[in-house]
Amino acid sequence: MTQSRQNTVAVYRQSDLSLVRQFEPGTVNHARDVVIDETASKAYVSATFQPEIVVFDTNGLAVSKRIKIESTVRGETFSAASLSYDAQARRLYVASNSTNEIAVINTQTDAVENVFKVAGARGVIGVAHDPVTNRIFAAAQGTDNLVILNGADGSVIADTPVGAGALNVAFEPVARRAYVSNFGAGTITVVDVDGRIVANLPAPPTANHVAADGRGNVYAAVKSGWAGDGDDSIQLIRPRR
Repeated sequence: MTQSRQNTVAVYRQSDLSLVRQFEPGTVNHARDVVIDETASKAYVSATFQPEIVVFDTNGLAVSKRIKIESTVRGETFSAASLSYDAQARRLYVASNSTNEIAVINTQTDAVENVFKVAGARGVIGVAHDPVTNRIFAAAQGTDNLVILNGADGSVIADTPVGAGALNVAFEPVARRAYVSNFGAGTITVVDVDGRIVANLPAPPTANHVAADGRGNVYAAVKSGWAGDGDDSIQLIRPRR
């Protein structure tokens, strides 16, 4: 679990949520996302505002390495934000909200393979990947759009306006749809792999994060408490069959 305010992470036992290991403050700068490579027993954590992914050994519960990501934008620094891990492709996708780029890391070697500029986007913050088409989905909070890139060369396949404050995106592999949480609009936009909008779902009032479970379900975190009309909640979204 990431602890952004303390610049670190903690490890909990799944069975009873008891604390197994609390890492020292400063281990990961403004830790944001964490994804697990179960095959290699590794956890990857993004260090927001830094060009760094911190890799943990999940067996030894220790930092094993730090992956530095160089921006392709002259004079700018990559800022690691959202992560998306494709276990099939063994690739980690990293969004940079400062330089509007997506980095691709080979998790077999932990080497940065590509850094793609997301044309037509500002404030890139969310990322997801479709292993079938090798398409990368980038949500941009500053331009309220979802840009779909060719994972081979970074070329733009589609640029879709989705809603104010596009904050996060998840790819659901069963129905083969991307779900974008629009924090400002309070909606979740559903698009196909070509960027065509197939639905706009209400998620009042502030849709923050979306995640797919790989079995056809999508979970959306809704920060209702921020508007003073209730507690934060989780919405379960099931596509119609």
